[in-house]
Amino acid sequence: MAVDARPVQGFTLADAWRSFRTAIGLGWAIESNWSDPFLFGVYTLAKPLSAALILVLMYQVITGGSSPEFLQFLVVGSALWNIVFGVMGGLVMSILEDRERYRMIRYVVMTPTSLFPFLLGRGLARVLVSLVATVITLIVGVLLLGVRLQPNLVMLVPATLLGLLAVIALGILMAGLCLQLRQEAWHYPEAIAGAMYLVSGAIFPVDILPSFIQPIAYAFPTTWWLEASRRGLLGHGAPGAMAQLSDGTVLLYLLIATAVIIPIALAAFALFIRRARQLGLLDMVTGS
Repeated sequence: MAVDARPVQGFTLADAWRSFRTAIGLGWAIESNWSDPFLFGVYTLAKPLSAALILVLMYQVITGGSSPEFLQFLVVGSALWNIVFGVMGGLVMSILEDRERYRMIRYVVMTPTSLFPFLLGRGLARVLVSLVATVITLIVGVLLLGVRLQPNLVMLVPATLLGLLAVIALGILMAGLCLQLRQEAWHYPEAIAGAMYLVSGAIFPVDILPSFIQPIAYAFPTTWWLEASRRGLLGHGAPGAMAQLSDGTVLLYLLIATAVIIPIALAAFALFIRRARQLGLLDMVTGS
């Protein structure tokens, strides 16, 4: 039998796009549980709407409606954090589900395609759901709580682009890390995102954190993304030390933080995948 001696072609951009596109359809089908699009749409709207109404009740009980400045700060921070939780959690849960529930990540790794575009496409459905949740929370804030949005596209557009890149990088880093874990891997996305929720200025200004935690908060790109996004949506950011910074300075810090986290995340993910293949972690089931 003749042997095909032609060299194997390398992984191309066309292959990456085909893998990404296929993973989008797969991720959306899994996220919707193969349900009717209308039913899934109702669920997608109902979940963030109920969360937004809970936020309304919490605000009324805690402040009695007497602190509109804090209300705007809280609504925008809570709305934007849907994106952080959806992106980071979506990427991690996608790779864990494919390893432990569907048992197919080993086959993806064995193919000529790359796991990286497949992972991005696989988690895109949850990213889209989180964007819907963000919009709904903002709408509830405007209609029911009197939040006044003053969009500044010059600030909002670059902040959104840089913020999404930074959050995706954090999700990729966490996804690679969770592949190394033998116990409780499923709980790490919520734990890490919850910790970042407290220190990134989502629900209260960074200035009220203990002094030894504040440098950690300022090192996170999510802190600068929330600050830049608040200025882009409300016309002003958080009170305190960050209020003294100009819009250009805030965007610069966001750019620096994003430029630092992206190469770190990509290098760490490649290292984690290589280690997972060597140690047989792609076949592991934690049972958690």
